[in-house]
Amino acid sequence: MVVKYRNNKKIMQQSENSNLSEARIQADCFAWFHNTYDHLRGLLYHVPNGEERDIRVAVKLKAMGVVAGVPDMVLHYRQRSHFFEFKKPKTGKASANQIKIHAQLDRQGFEVYLVDTQQQFERLIETILASKQNLTTASLPRDQYFYRHKIFDYIYSLDNGALVTIEDVCEKENQKRFIDYLSEFIVEGFAEQDNFELLFTHDFKAFYKKINGSDVDIIYNGKNYL
Repeated sequence: MVVKYRNNKKIMQQSENSNLSEARIQADCFAWFHNTYDHLRGLLYHVPNGEERDIRVAVKLKAMGVVAGVPDMVLHYRQRSHFFEFKKPKTGKASANQIKIHAQLDRQGFEVYLVDTQQQFERLIETILASKQNLTTASLPRDQYFYRHKIFDYIYSLDNGALVTIEDVCEKENQKRFIDYLSEFIVEGFAEQDNFELLFTHDFKAFYKKINGSDVDIIYNGKNYL
């Protein structure tokens, strides 16, 4: 079941793989996101407020701010946060504390989803990343608007197989903004529309462009990166 708390409406879907545990579903979903969207790593994370604990540890964590009912995972993307509660298919239900916290988040305009299959989670993530509500181009200040387009033009001008080290093309004070616009280019699928890939290296210090179907090698730190 997937329940989207929003304006008191619920979107429900039949669950699959009913033999999977809640923890296994959550772990599989996180692994899928981690491997599929490597440039967004760190923006989706688990809030560890469940599990059995020693009473002393539980008291300490409660004093530090652990709140019963907080959703299992949160995704921060384009100035919005989305919350996910994972449940065992068919038998999993939100607790009283979870229902209370979900309602609090809903009143503040946040999305909270009950998820019981990886397939549902994938569709939710794809919808969130593609949502026009996340696009902020129209509200960009004039200098940022032109800077963004300058970066996009630069990407299109790169040759097939080009690997670019970020510090070689961008001043240190602009590197975060530069990476943000590269991430936007990737997430919005602009590269796919023009039949090429744009990907970060795993250390996020460089990125490369590769035309789909080409056999060009990408050399990074003296080794074939692919």
